[in-house]
Order: sequence, then structure tokens, then C-alpha cells
Amino acid sequence: MMNKSTVFALPVLASAFVALSPQAQAQTRHTNIYPFVPYETSRIYSEVEKMSEDRNFLKNFDQMKQRGLLNGQTEEKPWGSTFWPLNRGLIADAYEDSMLSYYNPFQTFSWENNRNDYRNRKENFHNKIDELDSDELAKLAPSEKYDLLLGDKSFDLTNRLWKYMQAWGSMKEYGFLYSIDKVGGGSLSHAQMMLDNGWVDFSTNTPYSPAQALDAAIEARGGLAEHFGKKLVESGRASNLNSAIRSSIPTARAQADNYVIKRKNSRMATWEGICDGWSTAAGIMPRPRKAVSFRLPDGRELKFYPEDIKGLTSMLWANSTIQDGKFINDQGQNVGGGIIMQGLRCNDGDAAKDEFGRIYDHRPDAFSGKLEPRCVGVHPAIWHLGMVNILGLQKRSFIVERKVGAAVDNHPMWRYEMEMFNPYTGEYSNNLNAVKVRFDRSRDQFANYRNPNTRYLVGLKTSMIYLDWAKPVREERNSEEDDLDVTKTMFYDLELDASGNIIGGQWRSKEVGKGSNHNQPDFFWVVTKDWQGFFQETEQVWKDGRMQNLSAWRDLSTTPPADWKLAASGAHSFIYQQTHDYGWNEKCKIKNKDTNEIVEVACEYKINKPQPLVNVVNKLLELSR
Repeated sequence: MMNKSTVFALPVLASAFVALSPQAQAQTRHTNIYPFVPYETSRIYSEVEKMSEDRNFLKNFDQMKQRGLLNGQTEEKPWGSTFWPLNRGLIADAYEDSMLSYYNPFQTFSWENNRNDYRNRKENFHNKIDELDSDELAKLAPSEKYDLLLGDKSFDLTNRLWKYMQAWGSMKEYGFLYSIDKVGGGSLSHAQMMLDNGWVDFSTNTPYSPAQALDAAIEARGGLAEHFGKKLVESGRASNLNSAIRSSIPTARAQADNYVIKRKNSRMATWEGICDGWSTAAGIMPRPRKAVSFRLPDGRELKFYPEDIKGLTSMLWANSTIQDGKFINDQGQNVGGGIIMQGLRCNDGDAAKDEFGRIYDHRPDAFSGKLEPRCVGVHPAIWHLGMVNILGLQKRSFIVERKVGAAVDNHPMWRYEMEMFNPYTGEYSNNLNAVKVRFDRSRDQFANYRNPNTRYLVGLKTSMIYLDWAKPVREERNSEEDDLDVTKTMFYDLELDASGNIIGGQWRSKEVGKGSNHNQPDFFWVVTKDWQGFFQETEQVWKDGRMQNLSAWRDLSTTPPADWKLAASGAHSFIYQQTHDYGWNEKCKIKNKDTNEIVEVACEYKINKPQPLVNVVNKLLELSR
């Protein structure tokens, strides 16, 4: 369960008469996490190795300067697009040319109106699709064009996207609820399974004890029986939690009907969409540069603009399992997705500020219940090392969550520029000897928070340049000149050891002293180098009672063979299973109808994440180069 109380770890005093050190005094004023407690060097290097997927990543600042890596950019510039707002139906929206109408705040907040407009659209367009001329077809939504290309006049992908939007708008994640275990009691068998299989507590890297296993199992699979069992132990009516849970199962069964799922709001945030799909695809997949047209069987032309192809590509990436975190098991195999992330989302709208004007985390997160470095931003040493190695050396794009706050706003990063300054004087110079200064505790404003192995400091003013989202437009061609770039500038210093290796750092609100700049990213993430395995083309399809090879699409000026529609139906109906069998331990909140008491119980979700067929997307990208 979440602990919402604010807890600060204070230093332990050997005697009441012993004076606190400056570092200890600082920690009593603030929190016992970064930026007031340094990261261990091994932790920094471990995170950068994971992010860069390079055991031999560059960590020496002197070498970075010598090799010209204080500036860098991707080999190919990512392409700009929109985040395809969820409240407009994602890529099932026939985007309009007017900026005012596309981002009209009244339409944006009222997803129900957009859904009703789509119902009318089905009557006026889908049911009369054979009557539309080529110019009218060109104004269809990207998903509608895709459906029509496959000869699907039932518009399967399009309807699934609107159904997803309505389910989320009406009930949020509960719109995809598959099972819920109000009664509980399953923690007992789950704990025994953990013990039998030697599960390890990752926080201590030691096998679970019976008590620890039961606590973890309750957190994962607990229900009303666990809830009532804990009450028995807390009141002294039971001395053993294991037996208390068993004895509470009949009570939980009797009370289950008195608890209902806690109602979710029906609002939809304006930032919700598929920025995760756009920002990942844009940095890897080729830019659609020109419109592509196909001849329908009845002779009409069906035109895909570059923006349509961007939308379909973004949708494919957004609903792919590549969006799960990459997880390497003991055998060195990736049993997860393709995303590697660093940093945490800030959920606190009223985070504290220290004496230097920096935002920091002063209380446990409302969702995790833990005191974590979230609102302070990703650690500057990891940010710097990740940026130089991934973007500067490997020439790969990564994704940046550009601002600290609850809203998630992902963008593809493609370039950075750095200027060095003396962290004690604030003076800028391109001469490393003038800005790389020996650590002097008496002059350093962050002296109490440094890595103990710090020998030198260097200040950096870093500008990150990323692609901004833009309103989709129906234009025949697209190029880098059409993109919207945004530059955000931030300040930080790096701690260097005697050899010039980066071992830590501190965010700064200005070069020296106090300020108000807080432009550091909330978090950043990158797609694994082995991303291709998540997008394998369909080679066979079930037809005429058996599996057969998918027909080749030879004449690319016309629509694909009929069996491509069969292949596409599998992609459209993909179900993402957040279930126990797939390692998920989701919890749902239920409320007592009489007392309003809230209890978290185990539940599972099955989510239809419709994807356009990879084969079609690849052909569109190929033809639009």
C-alpha cells in the first residue's frame, strides 16, 4: 500500500553534543536523495551502459572535448508530426486544414462530441464510400485510407481506434478490465511459489524470507481477505498474518458484493495521444517525402499524403510491444520490450525549491509512495553521458520528456550544443584549462553534495534541440525544412575524478548562485538497437482452411492482393495482455458502498491495441521516399 506521509531520513548522532557536519546539516534541511545525496559512480556507469548498450562507452570529459563531442547530432534528422490527440480518435481523425478547428479547445475537451461527429461520419462517408470522388477520398483520415486500400469497407482499423478512445474516455483503464479478484487470498499461494522458486528481493539482492515473500505477494495479489487479515493482526485479534488471511476469506466472500469499482472520471487530458509512437518512429523510420497514390478497382485514385503515412507509422510503433521496457534475463535474453529509460516522471505539481532555485522532491510520490528523485530531473551526469554517447557518438536519436510535470510530452531529440563555463566565476571559455577547475570546498556552492572522489569541476550550458509537434497538413511533399525545432537551454556542472572521468554532477538554475531556470528533462529514453525484431512482416495467412504464403504485392500502383486484408485483421485484433500469466500484478480500487472505504485488489486487463499491418506501412514508406 502507498505511504503518503512525508518521511525524511535524519543523520544518526553518536551523541547529543556532537555538532552536525555541513553535509549532515544540509540533509536535515532537504531530503536524503539526489541532489543532496550524490549517486554512486557505479550506479551512474551502470545506467549509462544500459542506455547506450555499450560496455565501453566514453566517460572521460577531456576526451569528449578533444574529439569534438561537445556538439552532436543524429545521422538523419527525425521527422516532425503531430502527437495525434486521443480525444480526436488518433489517426482515425480526418484532420482539417484550419489550426483553429484542429486545436479548438472546446472540441479538444469534449471527446464525446468528436465521437458523435464520427458516428455521423459513418453515415455520410462510410456508407457512401463508393460515391466519393478522388478529391473526397484524399480528405479521409489516415486509418480510413488504409482500410480502403485493403478493400475493407467495414473500416475495421478505424472503428477499433474510435472504440479504444471511447473506452478510455468513459472508464480510463477500467474500460479494458478483464478480471478482478475482490475476495483475494491468492497471496498465500503466490508467496509460497516465490519461496519455492528462490525469488530474490532486488533491493537487497537476497532471497525472500517467508515474511518478505508474503508482503510482496499481498502487494501483488492481495484482495479483501488480505485487507481484513491485516486488520485482525493490527487489532491484536490475530498474531499471524498467514492464518489471519485464511480466516478472513469467508468474510471477504460475504462482503464482496458491498464493494464496487471506484468510478473514474470521463475527462480526457489534452496531451493524451501517441507521442510515444511518433517520437520513436520519427527517429528511426525513413521520412515520408512525397504523396503516394493507388488506383482502386473502380478506377478512382486513393492518395496518401506524407502526413497520412507518418500517422500510420506512428500508430504502428505506439501499439507495438516495443514500447515495453527492455529486460534482460539471467541468460542474456531480452524478455521485455525495446525501450530503455532513465529518469522518472514528476507527479508533484507543488514540488519544493532549494536555496538555489532548483526544484527538488521533498515528499514521497503520490503514486509510488516512495521518496524518489523525480521532479529534480534526470541525473545530469547520466543525461550528459547518455547524450554524448547515444547522439554524439552513435548518431542515434533518443526521446526526451521536455518538461517537468504530470503531463507526458515526448519529443525526438536530434541535436545538442554545449558551452563550457567556470563553475566558480561563471565565465565562459572554449579553453578547457580555463573552465576545468580544481574542486575547492570553500568556493563551491554545492560542496556538501559532491561525490567524495571529485577532484575537478566543469560547468556546462547545454542546448537540446528537438522536434516539436505540428498540426497535420495535406501537402504533396515533406522535407526537413517543414519541421519545427525547439531549443531548450539548461545549466549543470560535472564532477570529474583525477583522470577526468565524469563521476557526478549538479543541476544549476544559472551559472553561479541562485536563479529560476529549470529546463532539465523529466526523463529521457531510447529505442534498443535491436528494434527490427518487433516489426516482422507477416509471411503467411490462414485461408481456405490452411496456412498459405501471403501473396506478393507486385503492381504497387494498385491495391494489394485480397489476402492482405486477412493478414491485416490479425494486426488489428492484437490484444495486449496485462495479466498474471504475462507477469503483471495490476491493482484496482474498489469502494465500500456504505462506508466509502477504498481497498486495492488484484485485477487484470486485456487491451485491444490495433496496429496497421507492418507490410502495408513498409510499402508506403518505401514508395514515399
